[in-house]
This record gives sequence, structure tokens and C-alpha cells, in this order.
Amino acid sequence: MEVYESIINKLDSMLDEIENNIIMHKKNKVLINKDLNKIIKIAIDTKDFFKAIYYDEKQEIVLEEIKEDEANIIFLRLTECVARGAFLKSIIYMSDYTKNC
Repeated sequence: MEVYESIINKLDSMLDEIENNIIMHKKNKVLINKDLNKIIKIAIDTKDFFKAIYYDEKQEIVLEEIKEDEANIIFLRLTECVARGAFLKSIIYMSDYTKNC
């Protein structure tokens, strides 16, 4: 459980930094888009891996360590990371974010 919480917290931190970069116009949108693609990929890959070992394969060691409600929270938080990344991508492409840094 701690491993997934750590990954999620790191993704949230990275998304916070990107959001700040957008607000403060610290990076151009090409660089922000690359960062967002990386974060979204990590979130999706982690979510897919977690889904496979917990929900699909039902690996016993994982089932013993993580209760179902905790697993659902992990899955939801990873989904939120993907959604937030997509939302930030839409901001940089739908807005007048044209400053080149």
C-alpha cells in the first residue's frame, strides 16, 4: 500500500509543479506537454499494473496486504492523476498559453 501511496503522492507533486508552471508561465507548452505525457503514462502504467495484480490476477500476497476499500481508493486516486493530467493538457492547448520561456 505504501508503495502506491508514494507513487501517487509523487505524481500529485509533479502535477502541482506543472500547474504552477502553467499559472506562472515558467515553461513553454511543448515542454509542459512532454512532462504531462510522462506523468500520465506513469499513472496509467501504475494503474494497469495494480489492476492486473489486484483485480484480475488476485495475487494472494497483495490481497492479504491491501483491503478492497484501500484498493479502490488507490485505483481512484490513480484515475484522478490521469484526469488531472488530461485537464492540464487541455488548459495549455485551449488557452492563450503562448509564452515561450
